[in-house]
Amino acid sequence: MPTCRITPIVRRASWLGITLLLAVFGRSAFANPAPSPQHVPAQQAPGQTDGVAMLGKVAFVDHLTNLPLDFAVMREKHLPMMIFFHASYCGYCNQVDDQFLIPMRTDPEFEGRLLIRRVKIDADTTYIGLDGKTHDYPYLANQLGVRGVPYILFLAPDGSRITSIQGTAYDYYGYYLSQDINLATDCAKNPGQPKCDGRKDGAGL
Repeated sequence: MPTCRITPIVRRASWLGITLLLAVFGRSAFANPAPSPQHVPAQQAPGQTDGVAMLGKVAFVDHLTNLPLDFAVMREKHLPMMIFFHASYCGYCNQVDDQFLIPMRTDPEFEGRLLIRRVKIDADTTYIGLDGKTHDYPYLANQLGVRGVPYILFLAPDGSRITSIQGTAYDYYGYYLSQDINLATDCAKNPGQPKCDGRKDGAGL
């Protein structure tokens, strides 16, 4: 399994912006919190959908297990996919999960707007890729250029990358996440806009 470092920097941040943040908040604002041993992720096992809305034949929120099925629904309903890459040893991932991802499971504001898929990079879970073959999660992380967690990636119904958030600046994470969800849902319904081309940030599927 590839070693995944935690990168506490939000996407598209310039070095000037990072310098200003460090000057204002100090380096302690980006300190890596130790993983909480009491953290128990509120997530269902692969294939379970208890308490989670369904979109056609797939769950609104689930572990990533079947990309062909997910993308069939995305194309039919013009929905983007948000993939949350995380790891069991990542304290930042636990924070993002508890504060943002878990509440989204039952929030009607997000139901019907996108598919949310979870990828724990150090799990033994496998998935069916768009090539019809079975792969492990490190394969997907490598394919999409994921080098640190937490990492959130938005894909269009055609598999192209829209945008992403790498690492975390915790006080601003909710803002960036909301902005990217709005961008991704607009791009899924109205493709071809220049703002929807995220190739400069990395590959899609």
